[in-house]
Amino acid sequence: MTSESYGMSSQELIQRLMNPDRAKGLDTFLILTFSNINIHSTVADIGCGPGYFTVPLAKYAVTGKVFALDIDDEMLDACRTHVAELRMGNVEVLKCSEFEFPLENGSIDGAFMAFVIQQSPDKARLLRAVRELLVPKGWCTILEWYKKDTESGGPPAERRIDPPDLQQMAEEAGFRHVSWRDLNGDQYMTVLRNV
Repeated sequence: MTSESYGMSSQELIQRLMNPDRAKGLDTFLILTFSNINIHSTVADIGCGPGYFTVPLAKYAVTGKVFALDIDDEMLDACRTHVAELRMGNVEVLKCSEFEFPLENGSIDGAFMAFVIQQSPDKARLLRAVRELLVPKGWCTILEWYKKDTESGGPPAERRIDPPDLQQMAEEAGFRHVSWRDLNGDQYMTVLRNV
């Protein structure tokens, strides 16, 4: 997750992403309830940023493992600090590149991507790279912005992707679309499965 894509410094973006008010529109418990995560899951939080979803994922996968991945060093440092403060021993924070991840193909049960797809210059390639990390029948939960201008901020509308377009792109990348749901009128959630 890069601060440049939001037109603010890394520290400003970190504060915004970790703001407790964010939970009013993004109920992490509800989101994870509708994901396919379980207590034994090995999960990659791709584009983890400062760890807003990393910690809830780690609490849910209590006997599993969460790999928190990001391309931005300041985000990774913030995530490490957040994870360490809460003593989350089942989280490993790792740097990745845009389309390459420090994990073996077929090594994770699930992938979680919060507001990452819209940032990618090659959305289809990103989806294919993530699918390769998953075990057969592995799941991928994606949170994204509807393709419209919103008062709550967020990325430019031209970068956003609507649910039907994301579904088509995901299916072309080898996923099966499982479900989608509105989160708050501005953002939605899609669940995919590796076929």
